[in-house]
Amino acid sequence: MTRDLTASIAAMGLSVGEFGRPELVEKPTREAELLFQGYAKAKPSKEDAYAAARTFVRGQPLDAWQRDLVASALAEPIREQSGATALASKRFPSLLASYQEEVKRGDLWRLTWHGLLYSYFNFDPEAGKDEPTRAGWEALRDFLESTWPLIDSQAGEDMVPDWVQVLRKEASVLTTGPVEKYSMDYLRGETEPTDRLAEDLGIPPSSWFWHALVLGAVRGATTEADAEFRRLVPQLLKLIQGKPGFRDEALETILIRYHACKGAPPDERLRDFVCQPSVWKNPKLKAAGIATAWNRVPDPVWRMVLGWVNERNLKDFFDILAARNNADEGRLAFWSKYLKQISWTRLVFGADTMALKRTNAGVRELIAREEGAYAQLTSKPEVDAFMMQVGSYLIIEFSKKPNACYVYQADQLPFEPYDRHYDGGTADLAAGFRVGCALRIVHREGWGWRAEQDLRQLGILPDEPAPRRVPAAGTTSTTAGTRPAERATSVAHGASPPGPDMATLNTLISRFRGASVDDRRTSSSGGRLWVEDPLNRVQLGSELTALGFKWANSRQAWYYPEI
Repeated sequence: MTRDLTASIAAMGLSVGEFGRPELVEKPTREAELLFQGYAKAKPSKEDAYAAARTFVRGQPLDAWQRDLVASALAEPIREQSGATALASKRFPSLLASYQEEVKRGDLWRLTWHGLLYSYFNFDPEAGKDEPTRAGWEALRDFLESTWPLIDSQAGEDMVPDWVQVLRKEASVLTTGPVEKYSMDYLRGETEPTDRLAEDLGIPPSSWFWHALVLGAVRGATTEADAEFRRLVPQLLKLIQGKPGFRDEALETILIRYHACKGAPPDERLRDFVCQPSVWKNPKLKAAGIATAWNRVPDPVWRMVLGWVNERNLKDFFDILAARNNADEGRLAFWSKYLKQISWTRLVFGADTMALKRTNAGVRELIAREEGAYAQLTSKPEVDAFMMQVGSYLIIEFSKKPNACYVYQADQLPFEPYDRHYDGGTADLAAGFRVGCALRIVHREGWGWRAEQDLRQLGILPDEPAPRRVPAAGTTSTTAGTRPAERATSVAHGASPPGPDMATLNTLISRFRGASVDDRRTSSSGGRLWVEDPLNRVQLGSELTALGFKWANSRQAWYYPEI
């Protein structure tokens, strides 16, 4: 008996081993399992899958083998078809329907379903922004979500591929909320769970998954308190920069949330990122139809960032350009007193400044930031100019003596504010020297005090004046020309004057120190609902416009028009 057993063992090639040593069995078992796992998520050659997808996009019929091949190349742009994908094909819904029927019958090859999963994750949102491609990808996601339970059931419990095991725990990646459970961890830098998921499911670096993860992190951050949200902004920008697939949606969400922060102080990193020429461009270009991405956010949000840019331009002009000629003369400090009222700015560079960009890093950076927004002077190479609008006036400052500062009415300019080139003399920017202007400021000793008084005559006051009228919370203020008794009589008789919701209006006004409501609608002589703001703040004006208010130049105040 012993001889027979020994002979049998020798015949099987096991004579070198010993019984009772499990490691001799475990090693080949692991090797077999690795081999199985490899086959379980094997993909056809890229060339064959691409050829099948090209055939499909061209509208040619697929044979049985090509129907399996094309599954893993549905999101692949076909070069010969101008980058079209199978996802965008009109034939794609019928292809999915045929796969659906095979799944129901239990006939769909598991590797074909895995190929469809690969195409789902291989979709690149940067390369597939058109609606047909996006709709095709969403249809693929719906197919995978609806058929996964059947695939899961058919897989059984023995010798299950790794990707099946992963999907059993992470089936949410096939839903409309695929990244919610990972996004905040990713924002905090805890990337190990997502990296492991990506490796197990074969998610490529260009996949929509990573971009959606960033967008999910952005949306999660917006739910935080103001201080925490603002602390997270640099990290959010870093994530967006690395995964820009949903960049515009992410920036829209960040900017709107930032505007809602109390006080919304300027954020240099956010400003510099969003204003890049390769991102949303300078917000000053919105009116010219060049920076159209700014249409994604409400007007007050755009004006917030525009204010940040205007503030930087004011400081750059005097710190970099005027300072080069020792010609500041206190002008930066003077105009900073009106900073909150500046609604628009434009830099006009002379030839010397344009030449300096080759050797001066500060000038080079300044010109680059203003790309598409700046103008040039043609007759004064050593001079730069700065335009700023305050209320209904456009003010022109120059960087070098003996040029004066000119204040023009914005609707009566002797030049076009968006021209690309200016002479810089009395032919345009300094035309007020000859034909007159609203105000001419000469920078002689004591000029600041005189200029402030002259500007007051035009209704332009510094940003922090003593408030003229501060309404009590929850009430509307009155003026000497309004008789409270008449208002009380009118209300007692049930009068309801037309206009915005007063609670909403009063809440709005309470946010702006010095602003007040003057409601004259119920007086015996009739009147309008007015809002006065001595500071002419852009943000308040934007929100009043949204409520239906209009600006009255004659009174320098906002009014609600009669219905």
